[in-house]
Amino acid sequence: MIPFGPFHPDRAGINTPVARRAENCIPLVGGAYGPLRGPAALSDALAGQCEGAATVFDNDGDVHVFAGDGTALYKLGADQLWDDVTRVSGGAYSAGSGEPWRFAASGSLVVACTIGDVPQKYQLGVSSNFEALGGSPPQCRFITTVRDFVLIGGILNNERRIQWSGLALPEMWTPGTSSSDYQDFQDGGPIRGLIGGEVGYVMQAERVTRMTFIPDSDAIFQFDQIEGGRGLAVPGSLVRFGALAFYYGDDGFYRMDLGSGAAQPIGVGKWARWFKDELKSINQPMIAGVDPRNRLIVWGFVSKEATGSTPDKLLLYDWALDEATIASVSTTAIARLLTTGVTLDTMNAFGNMETLLFSLDSPVWQGGEALLGVFGADKKLAYMTGETLGAVFESSDKQAGARQYINGIRPLIDTTAATVAVSSREAQGESVVYDTAEALADTGVSPQHTSGHLIRARCSAPAGQTWSRMEGMVDDQIGQGMR
Repeated sequence: MIPFGPFHPDRAGINTPVARRAENCIPLVGGAYGPLRGPAALSDALAGQCEGAATVFDNDGDVHVFAGDGTALYKLGADQLWDDVTRVSGGAYSAGSGEPWRFAASGSLVVACTIGDVPQKYQLGVSSNFEALGGSPPQCRFITTVRDFVLIGGILNNERRIQWSGLALPEMWTPGTSSSDYQDFQDGGPIRGLIGGEVGYVMQAERVTRMTFIPDSDAIFQFDQIEGGRGLAVPGSLVRFGALAFYYGDDGFYRMDLGSGAAQPIGVGKWARWFKDELKSINQPMIAGVDPRNRLIVWGFVSKEATGSTPDKLLLYDWALDEATIASVSTTAIARLLTTGVTLDTMNAFGNMETLLFSLDSPVWQGGEALLGVFGADKKLAYMTGETLGAVFESSDKQAGARQYINGIRPLIDTTAATVAVSSREAQGESVVYDTAEALADTGVSPQHTSGHLIRARCSAPAGQTWSRMEGMVDDQIGQGMR
């Protein structure tokens, strides 16, 4: 066997059963991999690059999808076209380049915030456009809901302040009235994220604080430090799913239990060191979302290969398997979205049976289906339900104690379209150079003619091919003795 297994480039060496590269695929049980589908656009384009998106339910259980760019807010229509729902009074927004929109829901009220403008509201079933949120709350970077409070943080001109609305009164922002108040943190650095729910978490640069509602108390919330000296390094990396939160700290990725507040590092000894080397800069944008169908946390980041500041790669982390892979997909925004649903009558807008982008049984057409939504350079909402991406797998080095002559490589993947290339070296210090990739013969073996003390193989599955599982590679070799 050519050494193969889960994507652990930090461990990869001689005869280690791990993969050095697992690109455009998802992790499966037992160190195997499955195909990753690429983005397939469903909507029309926003006017500008998407700077944030979210899904909310109304009181009837219907799904509503909102998005924002640097100057406008949008709502997705039943025809999958974006309706401009920017405020009527006050002109275009000034979110600022790279400043995201964040959304929260309080009952039927949708609240959107960005540091460059005052918080906005949209009443589901009533509003046609956003307008300023009542109560004159300050401009802020972050927003969530804790119990029946709307919580904002990263206040303009006071980055260490959080402020909350009145109890079940999202438009009451007078401190000391109806339980509305604020809290300034004296240390820990600027606030970089908020997590809502039954309890709240305030993520600062060097501190994590839990806030617990104390009914009938003058203090309103109790604040307890959970982490000190380490916090949230990149605001856009924070993502919550169920009782877990995931984020990037100064020393790598963490998984946080929202019940206990305990955070554990992930990827250590597997891909954490590789990721640090692959990351262009900790000051570059990072975006995050959840792919519930594939059980993945997805981080978009700017790699060292990128020429600009748009995230060009994805890290795909399976939180149940505690394994990850990588994908070469450029994105400007990522969000876990619920499909709005399309009927047979409204489906006509997407073409006929021959030209539909998705099959009739695709989850895209089903209302309320949770999918990973992504926006790319085309400014369109897309779901990761398109054609399979071209996958690439690279093994660790094999050394058998003597020089090896390789006749062929059999990839353990269920497609005949795969190709295999081999790199052979005499010493570890030599450069890794791959021979020409060879297709599979009728026997399922890729013919190879190379020799060396160290053998490494690379298997590629072309884009658009149908396959379900990649488990490794088997070589056909002849010992050649010492040279």
